[in-house]
Amino acid sequence: MPLTELMNYFNDQLQTQARLRELPKTGFFKADNQYWARFGNLILGSQFAEILSANDDQLIGHYADLFVRSSTGNLLNIDNIVNALEDKEQIIHLDRLVRTLHSLNYLQQHDGFKGLLALRVQSRHILSVANEHGKTFEKILSDCGLGPERVVLHTKLVDVDSLAHFQQALSNYRERQYRIGISLQDARDWEMLRLLELQPDYIFSNPVLVQQLVDNPNNPLGSTRILVAASGELSQYQLAQLSSTRFEGYVQLQPTQSATSYTQLHAEHSQLPAKKQPEFAQPHEIKLDDEPRLAG
Repeated sequence: MPLTELMNYFNDQLQTQARLRELPKTGFFKADNQYWARFGNLILGSQFAEILSANDDQLIGHYADLFVRSSTGNLLNIDNIVNALEDKEQIIHLDRLVRTLHSLNYLQQHDGFKGLLALRVQSRHILSVANEHGKTFEKILSDCGLGPERVVLHTKLVDVDSLAHFQQALSNYRERQYRIGISLQDARDWEMLRLLELQPDYIFSNPVLVQQLVDNPNNPLGSTRILVAASGELSQYQLAQLSSTRFEGYVQLQPTQSATSYTQLHAEHSQLPAKKQPEFAQPHEIKLDDEPRLAG
């Protein structure tokens, strides 16, 4: 199915869900030769960082990153937005919307590449879904022609009390053949990972913490592979040292895109043929301009 038709197909589904569940207006549109999403008054965009092999700098995958603009064009933090939502249905809907957006743009920009696609799953999404994690998104990936075995779903553990729920969710993902990733930001995250009765396929972390993990003779990483961001913080000597352990590669992060302004996006969106414009549902519209607020 051509991507534009796939976008329209997804929009039909999204609008049905929005009407039935009283969700914010939502949908995809194409402008500036890439796909964008709307959630309430927010504009969501994708960018992809390359995942390069630590051994030979060969491209082994792409890391999907999100940027969000308000109605005034200001950049917003997706974590603040998700944390401002009280309705579980909105959290689930937004997170799936983001991953579907990334999937569309991945096919648009990297069609034919057979490497990994790393997609973040919001922790609050995992906590908001009771069971059968990954089932709905598996259908979305299938519609996009992407197999779950190529997709790394990575998330961040929240606290010890929720580990059992994360255990169930990650096990569900693995049963559906997704690869599992855990993001570690500090020693507390590392301690929670030690308590998790599941070994992730990948760890996403920073160079300093990765070095501590590798140097720790008691770490239970097993066959877990390690990916780090901010490769500039690692010297070539350190890269060589880590690549002889479990260090698989690094993510070359790019600055947030700013070439296409909010005004340009809406100008181009308004010029799309009427049949291709999503009919946004209106109930419970989210207005997150400069600071996140709770949905009304």
